[in-house]
Amino acid sequence: MKLSHASSLESMSALLSTTFRTACCTCFRAVNPAVNRAVNRAVFCAVFSAVGGMAISCHAAEASAADNEAAEWVSKMGHAIKHENYEGIFTYMRGSTYETVRIAHRFADGIEHESLLNLNGEVREMRRHDDEVTCHHPSQGNDPHQKFQHPAVHVGPFSSIFADRVTAAGHLYVTSMHGEDRIAGRPVVKLAVSPPHNDRYGYRLWLDKATGLLLQSHLIERGRVKEIFQFTSISFNEIEDKALEAIKGETLSHPLAIIEPPAMKEKPAWRVSWLPDGFRPVRMQGNRLHFTDGVATMSVFVENNQVSHPEIATRIGGTVVISRKFRKAGPQITVVGEVPVQTAKRLAESVEPVLY
Repeated sequence: MKLSHASSLESMSALLSTTFRTACCTCFRAVNPAVNRAVNRAVFCAVFSAVGGMAISCHAAEASAADNEAAEWVSKMGHAIKHENYEGIFTYMRGSTYETVRIAHRFADGIEHESLLNLNGEVREMRRHDDEVTCHHPSQGNDPHQKFQHPAVHVGPFSSIFADRVTAAGHLYVTSMHGEDRIAGRPVVKLAVSPPHNDRYGYRLWLDKATGLLLQSHLIERGRVKEIFQFTSISFNEIEDKALEAIKGETLSHPLAIIEPPAMKEKPAWRVSWLPDGFRPVRMQGNRLHFTDGVATMSVFVENNQVSHPEIATRIGGTVVISRKFRKAGPQITVVGEVPVQTAKRLAESVEPVLY
């Protein structure tokens, strides 16, 4: 039960009064001074144990309330990303990659509309209508039959899916409040999503106080920042149709889709003998193994080629790639994951063939 400051003091006062009254009666009844001293010490300890226990209970209640508040903010973040109308510019720093993107998002009649325009490098715009995504390029100066590079707009945890995953993986991460700040000219609350061990990344989140929208995030490894997402400007207004078509005039477009490979009954030829706590397999097929803890992901690929590749350990921001030979002369094992290097290395070293 959570107590207010006033009610806590009243309860403590009543407890002290009752206990000391009992102590006085007990002491007066005791004739032997040694017994008196022993009884007084016992009562003194009982009083402070009782008061200390109440302080601990109050502290636990406050901690529980803070945890609940953090969880409510995570839920609010997931709702805001999908249901708020907003327009702004954000940056994303990932390793040596620095992206600047203009975003316009509208939610109307239960449908999401979104435009993401790259402001660096090749001009391209991704337009989303709920789950349908198309990539647009200016038609002027481009060959209609040209094959464009596969577009990628990295947004880190700026996704309603991230909020759902953090909520679902709550037993693996500690979410806590860390005061207030100011981002892009707007007041924000600060949250930390922290793993109990150093075998995975944590996050620092800055959420708009008025709406709950994520305005800044840091991907954290042992206190070091690996990736940064941040709005530099943002406004919450009605979004007009023209804002959802940033590239004016004729465009070349092609749909984007996540193509799931056809389901196969092929048994996994490889397995791992170790996984970090909380990680579970989500796809085990042939020479490919995929794992997640609900927030982070790791994948293992085994290639039975004759070409010899050197052992590598590299990363781009928070994404790690480890590649090594199985027993120095066997197939090439590659681990790609959103985990620290040491975790990916240990996973790669645990890969072994399945004997049927």
